[in-house]
Amino acid sequence: MIYDDFIRQILLAATGGIFIFFALWAIVKPDLLASLLGYELKTKNAFSEFHAIYVGVFIAQALLCALAFTRIEDAIIGDLVAVFLLAQPAGRLLAGLRRGFPSGFMRVLFAMEFVGGIVLLVVRPSI
Repeated sequence: MIYDDFIRQILLAATGGIFIFFALWAIVKPDLLASLLGYELKTKNAFSEFHAIYVGVFIAQALLCALAFTRIEDAIIGDLVAVFLLAQPAGRLLAGLRRGFPSGFMRVLFAMEFVGGIVLLVVRPSI
């Protein structure tokens, strides 16, 4: 374990920033992001679901990162960020076992989510 408030805050800020980046991308260019991720937004329901996740949930995750950043001494909040982050590759793993593992940019996201979540759990707030 590494005990360092500053490094953990950098990780939380970077994670939150990435979530905000993708949320803004989903707002401004939803079809482009969806295409890169392998989606087609052809129906109202697909458009709604895409925005619920990539705008709504991602902004909520960014807010959780901000809370963890400001309350760095409360390790459980940052750990929740890591759990939410690790839940994504866990879901991708299930999908991979059923239908095949992601390719292209989605594979990069899979790796980033996994590594990011683990690193957040390894870097602990100062004692």
